[in-house]
Amino acid sequence: ISFTDAVAEADMEELKGQTGGAIKQIACQYEESVELEFGGRIKSVYMEIPENAEEIGTFLDLHTQEGEKIPYPGEGEAVLSAKIAENMGIKAGDRVIFRDNDMNSFTVTISGLCENFVYNYIYLSKETYEEQLSRAPEYKSAYVNVEEGADIHETAAAIADQKNVLSTSITEDMKERIETMMQSMNYIVFLIIVCAGSLAFIVLYNLTNINITERIREIATIKVLGFYANETADYVFRENLVLTGMGAVVGLGLGKWLHWFVMYNINIDMISFKTMIMPISYVWSLLLTFAFALMVNGIMYFKLEKINMAEALKSIE
Repeated sequence: ISFTDAVAEADMEELKGQTGGAIKQIACQYEESVELEFGGRIKSVYMEIPENAEEIGTFLDLHTQEGEKIPYPGEGEAVLSAKIAENMGIKAGDRVIFRDNDMNSFTVTISGLCENFVYNYIYLSKETYEEQLSRAPEYKSAYVNVEEGADIHETAAAIADQKNVLSTSITEDMKERIETMMQSMNYIVFLIIVCAGSLAFIVLYNLTNINITERIREIATIKVLGFYANETADYVFRENLVLTGMGAVVGLGLGKWLHWFVMYNINIDMISFKTMIMPISYVWSLLLTFAFALMVNGIMYFKLEKINMAEALKSIE
């Protein structure tokens, strides 16, 4: 919730009563966009200061990218989003400077880098704010949890109708919007797979066709010697499958590097992507590669059958 004026704990109790008891927990906080400076670079982040650092743990789960819990920062410390820290080269233990809209400067030590996927935040305690500026922050925002079974949208509408409320936003709605946006990328991935599969088919088909054309006298010879159709096909296509297997193994390694390279260069300050490749992706890559190879072999099998042995073995002269 965003308020037009500063609020206190008494206002929060009144707000609970005005929403018919739908609010389960509420915690006031101070939020402001600030400029973070480090190593000669400046980036914008959201500064978050809770009124009660112990209560804020109900709403915020500060943890590293490895999942380790990060305690809320003490006086003179701050926790920063890992994405912006990576872009600016900030590590735990570094001292950074940030400025608010009134150009007041804060100097804090980064006590931890937290995992966060949308927007960038720097968290610090009210004691740090008071020590740096010699005044208490004005809390014009609040986090709210509703009671189990309560309608979130109805509660948000009831809160928005209050006199001092400027706006409300529902975290679950934002989460759904982000998930919908990410799901739309599946169509792009599918298109890439189709294009890559088509390219693999064309390359394998052309190589196999050239291979058969260049070795037509050799193939005709083994057919004359009494090789059955399947034996002749195995003789020619076994090489294709072996080379396909070798290429697939090398391609998996190069593909992993290419995936890292692409994700590294999709550098959006506000969004952090968790780069990971599931084992099933490797399995599907191998299966699709061999599926196209077998498809090509199946098509070229009929070309082997149509080879005219007498014509192929005629003297070149």
